[in-house]
Amino acid sequence: MQQDEFFPLDAIPSRVRRAILHEFQGRWPTVQEVAQISDRHWLATPDIGPTTLEKIHSVLHPQSGQGDSASSQMTDAELLARLKFIQEELQRIKRILAARSGRGSERTSQG
Repeated sequence: MQQDEFFPLDAIPSRVRRAILHEFQGRWPTVQEVAQISDRHWLATPDIGPTTLEKIHSVLHPQSGQGDSASSQMTDAELLARLKFIQEELQRIKRILAARSGRGSERTSQG
């Protein structure tokens, strides 16, 4: 799939299509534009969860002969690297949530 081609919106569920179009202010994005959005940003977008993000990834990076899961094609080292990335991402999310909840309690105590 060429980076300058339009992202194949017809290959994904309608709610994901709506979320992608909303992200690009109603404009049909290219493959490159969708690929440039970080996983963290997508996961913070309404209607985009881990399963939906995997669907977006499967459209961006199709693999011939792919089984039910892309992980079946990954080496142990690649799986461990992905696990490490996901764990780090989880820790960042926890820190953000902790900071936000701390600020929220400060606001209520000041009011």
